[in-house]
Amino acid sequence: MSEASQTTPAADEVSRPKPISLPDAQRLKLAARNHGLALLAAITLWAAADAWAMTSGLNLATGLSLLNAFAAMTIIATIFHEWGHFAGARIAKSYSPMVTNPTGAFIFGFNFAKNTRQQFLAMSIGGPVGNWLLVALVFLLVPLDNPGRVMLLAVAVARGISVLIFELPIILRVMNGGDPETELNVGQDNGSGDRGQVIGYAAGVLLWILAV
Repeated sequence: MSEASQTTPAADEVSRPKPISLPDAQRLKLAARNHGLALLAAITLWAAADAWAMTSGLNLATGLSLLNAFAAMTIIATIFHEWGHFAGARIAKSYSPMVTNPTGAFIFGFNFAKNTRQQFLAMSIGGPVGNWLLVALVFLLVPLDNPGRVMLLAVAVARGISVLIFELPIILRVMNGGDPETELNVGQDNGSGDRGQVIGYAAGVLLWILAV
C-alpha cells in the first residue's frame, strides 16, 4: 500500500462524525419502546409454550412452559424493578437523566451530589414497589392452574424477596441518617445481593412446590 493512501488514526477520528446525543425525552421514549418490545416478546413466547402445554399434555411441552415461564418472568421482573426505580426518581424530581443508549436493563443515572436523601429514598423504594406490584398483577390476572403458570408467580415472588433483602437495609440505614452513596456501596460489598437471591429463589421454589 502506498504512503499516500494510508490514513492515520488521528485523521480518521477527525473525519468521523461524532454520534448525536438524543434529548432526554427521546431517550425515554427509546427506553420505553425497547422495554415494551422485550415485555411483548417475553409474554408471547411464554404464552405460546403455555398453550402447547395445555392443549397437548406432553411432558416435553410442560417442561418447556416451565423454562419459558422462568425466563419470561426474570425479564419482566427486571423491567418492572428498573422502571419502579425510575418512577420513584422522577416523582421525587431527582436529577436522573436517561443513559445515552438505553438498550439494556439500566435506563437512567442517579447523581448523588445533585440529589437529596429524600430523593434517594424515593428512587430506592420505587424498585421493590415495582416488583411487588408485579406479584399482585400475576396473582390477580394469571390462573394458577398449571405448573408453568405457578412458575410465573414463584419467580415474581422470588425476585420481590431478593430485592427487599438487598435494598431494605440500605433504605433503613439512610432513613436513620446514613449517607446514601456510602450505604449503597456497603450493600453492594457485604454480599446481601447474593444472599437475597439465594433466599428469594429458595422461597420461590417452596412456593412452586406447595402450589403445584
